[in-house]
Amino acid sequence: MPDSLEDSMALQAESFIAAFRGQGAPIDASQLNYSRNSIELVDRVLQDFYEQQAPLPEDLHFLASAYVFECARRQYGGRYLRGDDANPFVLVIGEPDCQIGFCAMEKVAGRASNGPEDNLSFFYDGIAAPLQRKASVTLV
Repeated sequence: MPDSLEDSMALQAESFIAAFRGQGAPIDASQLNYSRNSIELVDRVLQDFYEQQAPLPEDLHFLASAYVFECARRQYGGRYLRGDDANPFVLVIGEPDCQIGFCAMEKVAGRASNGPEDNLSFFYDGIAAPLQRKASVTLV
């Protein structure tokens, strides 16, 4: 059992990567390196669900969200807090200067059901400006 929410989320992100290892995977797991650019690969996976009008399985929703969370945490730091029904976990970035609530779970679900209008790269890029301004905001 992981010692913290951070450890647990990191393990789930690793499970997301592992799911795409092997022949025939729709994306190359070796490119899932927690960089901003790798978010585009998650976007591509979710685009498939959107195009097929297929529901996103709950386990894939959680794993993809964990990966997006961990990309942000590795770049910006932060800690996880429990959230609400739409966002069971929230990554809080910028403390003590500010509190940016990064709500990846609702955005990942939205990307699969709403398509490109919920682009994950655009969402992820929304962290930098409020962090630089030391503004407390919630990104949903």
